[in-house]
Amino acid sequence: MKKMFPILLLVLTMLFWAANFHLVKIALKFYSPLGVASWRFFFGVLGLMVILYLQFGKKLFAFRISRQEWWYLFLTSFFGIFLTIYFFNAGLKTSSAINGSLIIATSPAITALFSFLFQQKRLGILQWVAMGLCFFGVALILVKGDLGKLLSLQFEIGDLYILMMAVVFSLSQIIVSKYLTRMDAILMTSLGALIALPMFAAFSFSELMTNPFPQDVGFWSSVVFMGLLGTAFAYSAFYFCVVRVGPTTSTLYMNLIPFFTVVLAYPFGEKILGIQVIGGFIIIAGLLLFNIMKKHRERKLFNTTIK
Repeated sequence: MKKMFPILLLVLTMLFWAANFHLVKIALKFYSPLGVASWRFFFGVLGLMVILYLQFGKKLFAFRISRQEWWYLFLTSFFGIFLTIYFFNAGLKTSSAINGSLIIATSPAITALFSFLFQQKRLGILQWVAMGLCFFGVALILVKGDLGKLLSLQFEIGDLYILMMAVVFSLSQIIVSKYLTRMDAILMTSLGALIALPMFAAFSFSELMTNPFPQDVGFWSSVVFMGLLGTAFAYSAFYFCVVRVGPTTSTLYMNLIPFFTVVLAYPFGEKILGIQVIGGFIIIAGLLLFNIMKKHRERKLFNTTIK
């Protein structure tokens, strides 16, 4: 049961994050990417404070955080929350929910690349090939199957924003797994959200003060869902799993985001294109190959250690 609990959390997290791809498009009709992020994290912080209190109660004030941990918390918040959500919202103003989810699916490969660069984790030849497949699949989606655009570097700005989201989010996983493993996941997520909220509010203050207060039920339903489930629950669960099972294993479950996004496409009225299916299959094939080779290398190292 203990082994199944992180898996359950990761599956629910990916479902809620997939829903975010569709819901944010509703909210973006009323505010800019930063304005939507401010409302989302307002509710997200409220939800996290409730989770934090239920988890620790008065023991919360007994935690001691070093100056170095505060620095890495800030970096995690800046890359993993502020930039991640900004690129996510900005990208989905023009990119489709399915495109965005397929590009995000490359996060395991990007995380593995960062692990190689910053943590000296060696990769086999086939793992490099697998990452190449993932990035080729993303390239097909970025240029909508027109390889001429790839040669001339013509990309949709929304898709590039989503790719940048995958990069900064993967970088935050490395920071967490390397420097914040001793910190409780819910505490870390709550503090990260508290750090990010003023950043969002500062950059969207004039917009929030001048825009009329939304009366639309769809807007409030979207930001409350994204805040409570897509942020408070999902981030807490994901960082909990990063600490428990590692960043590469956790990000592998992001393969489920495209699947859930496609499943949710019909009720949200989004069309599925052939090139998205082809690119998605290539990405998933690359990720499966990477995962198989990762397990093979781990088994080989384990057997070598026993001998």
